Order: sequence, then structure tokens, then C-alpha cells
Amino acid sequence: MLAAAIGPALARDAPAQTLDEVFSRVSPTVVVVRAKGRDVTARGITPFNETGSGVLISSDGRVMTAAHVVNGEDEITVQGIGGEVVRATLLSANDAADVAMLQLERVTAAMRVARISDSDSVRIGERVMVIGAPYGLA
Repeated sequence: MLAAAIGPALARDAPAQTLDEVFSRVSPTVVVVRAKGRDVTARGITPFNETGSGVLISSDGRVMTAAHVVNGEDEITVQGIGGEVVRATLLSANDAADVAMLQLERVTAAMRVARISDSDSVRIGERVMVIGAPYGLA
């Protein structure tokens, strides 16, 4: 998912860039997604938390993330590179593709919208760089 956001950074006709340069330009588009839910069983209610990464894909606050992180959760928040936490709602999800779309209550000043490249222009064997927030490490 995030590889599509950095496609232009590694384009064939673009000047060579270091990984540091690519990371510095792309990391403000990456967010940490945290979701709280509860599992109801015969023993009672057990709260649980999910954490994942997402990417801001529109200036009005749409975030693409993994469906398994947010599906069926009671509360979803997103934290951008600036550290601010924003509430989000689930707009749609596709479990088979493990993709979900969130809507942020607001976009913070530090967040940047990712430039999405044309997936038809990518060739097998091209370099990709995946940027995320594993285990919530922003």
C-alpha cells in the first residue's frame, strides 16, 4: 500500500535519491493507526487494541490502511508525524484485499498528502521502499 505512495520517488526519469531523501519526503504522509475493540465471549467482554500503519491520500482526511486493523473496532485514532492524535471513522473496508478507508475528523498541520503514482508504470524488478509504523513506532 505505501509502496504506491512513493512510486514517484524512485521513478526511472527522476534524479537519483538517497533512502534518507525519500524517507524525509514521504514520512509525513504515513500515520499510526490505533483501534480499540472488544471481544464478547461466554466469559464476558475482553478489550483489545490493534495497531497498524496508514497513508494520508487526500487533503480532506482520507487514510488508507489495513482492514484487519480497523474492522469491527469501537474507536479508531490516527497519529501523524507531528504527534497529534485525531479521531477517525471507518468509511469502507474490503477484507479479501485487507484494505480499509478511514475519514479523519481533521488533518493536522504536520500531515502531508501522499502523491500516488500510476501502478501501470511500475515494472517487475523495480526497487520499492516500504515505510510504515510497525508496532506503533512512529
